[in-house]
Amino acid sequence: MATFNGKKLKIEIEGTSHSEELLGKVYSFLKFKFNEDELNDFMKRRQGGQDAFSTPRKEEDRAIFSGVKNGEINGDFSFVIKNNNVKSKDYNNLYGKPRPSHADYASYLKDGTLDFSGGGRFSGRLTAPVCVIGGICKQYLKTLGIEIEAFVSQVGCVYAKSYKDGEILLHEIKEKRGGVFPSLDKKQEILDEIERARKDGDSVGGKIECIVFNPKTALGDNLFSGLEGKIASLIYSVPAVKGVEFGLGFDFCKGKGSNANDQMEYKDGKVEFLSNNSGGINGGITNGAPITIGVAIRPTPSIKKEQKTVDLIKKENTTIKIEGRHDSCIVKRAVPVIESVVAIAITDEIL
Repeated sequence: MATFNGKKLKIEIEGTSHSEELLGKVYSFLKFKFNEDELNDFMKRRQGGQDAFSTPRKEEDRAIFSGVKNGEINGDFSFVIKNNNVKSKDYNNLYGKPRPSHADYASYLKDGTLDFSGGGRFSGRLTAPVCVIGGICKQYLKTLGIEIEAFVSQVGCVYAKSYKDGEILLHEIKEKRGGVFPSLDKKQEILDEIERARKDGDSVGGKIECIVFNPKTALGDNLFSGLEGKIASLIYSVPAVKGVEFGLGFDFCKGKGSNANDQMEYKDGKVEFLSNNSGGINGGITNGAPITIGVAIRPTPSIKKEQKTVDLIKKENTTIKIEGRHDSCIVKRAVPVIESVVAIAITDEIL
């Protein structure tokens, strides 16, 4: 069981890629009525089986709730998501043979696991219940005027529009993110990049950017209570995430204070920033500017190319080719997951 213990919220998620169902429990939520149709539409954004470069595995991902009546939560609630499209036989040839860069070998070191079918409890499949909770949090935050939206700004060597190129407005994301790929431009170039990898039996990674619009001021605190640390910790819970930055992030390394600082001025009696290089957070505390986050997503390790590994049973070197149903680019389906974990972090901080 995976557990998040926030300042107010407690979340438990249980299940594996090929278990009969996934279970989610949330404690200490507030009284709130959410829109189930809107939640189901949100869940569709992370589903597979919708294009040539995503896994053909398609699950309905409808949450069956307990402690919820007509969409209304009153404190604690739980839900299950059924796994209906499981093909464990695709992994029969991998028993005892850890897939390179998966959690297989690490899980073997942790608890002696030799059955690596579907990734078990380390699978991206477990992001489905995360999106149920995050989708509800997004709806709650929207009632406070806070909106969280993400998009893809890079796939492989193709760079699409980024918040680092200039201010991106909420309506721009909603208008341009749709269609076959959730970037704001360069859609065809991105699809071509993914297709080249797919035809070669390979995969490709990318970058997701997430913006929190109209965040409350003074959320977070210093040191261990900083909001950046809390958000980053939840983002790193998402499989395939290998880097997180706020604002300019690693680009601060090549700048100088004179052009990296966010200078201020009064405008109509209100303090405004002349830039947002810090990404809306200073000293671990929100300053009222949009929170901007960049997330690096590694190429999925499940590829059809032959790779070197070991046979933990025979204690010898071997090679494997990973068959089954896998994404050539997981980045698209990870976009709503990043929105979800950011929404959970912000919701817990507000509650």
